[in-house]
Amino acid sequence: MKKLLMAATVAAALVAGQASAQMYMGAGVGSSKLDNREDSWKLYGGYQFNPTWGAELGYNDLGQNRGGDMESWTLAGTGTLPLNERWSMLGKLGVASNRPHFAGSSNRTGLLVGVGVGYTLSRNVGLRVEYEDFGKLSKNNIGSNTKGNNVSVSLKYMFF
Repeated sequence: MKKLLMAATVAAALVAGQASAQMYMGAGVGSSKLDNREDSWKLYGGYQFNPTWGAELGYNDLGQNRGGDMESWTLAGTGTLPLNERWSMLGKLGVASNRPHFAGSSNRTGLLVGVGVGYTLSRNVGLRVEYEDFGKLSKNNIGSNTKGNNVSVSLKYMFF
């Protein structure tokens, strides 16, 4: 009887979890801080397992640094705190694979940390404003490190 009750509980949790699960994708523009301010853009997609927890994959073009492009691929877990029917807060923690494209630099993998605010425009569309810190972006031959962060505004589309 206990096993049957446990199986029924797990099945109910899975069905309830799937009812609120959704995939999403988004695109945004912003301003990155490397050695100086640069225009940036990003693409991302993710899966929201339930209203609180999700996972996200992203590509960020952080602009020019030292004569070459700087980009970052990210994979992060997300936490969402709904404030009311339309507003929510977002936290992000994951890994950034930072890829500089200038002479004398090498790729660097680091910690990604992000915070943001979301606003739901309709059932499928939302806005997101966020700050992301990519940590150390590259290491060059003379031993100095470039750190980077980004502030962006993006449009998010949720699939149901």
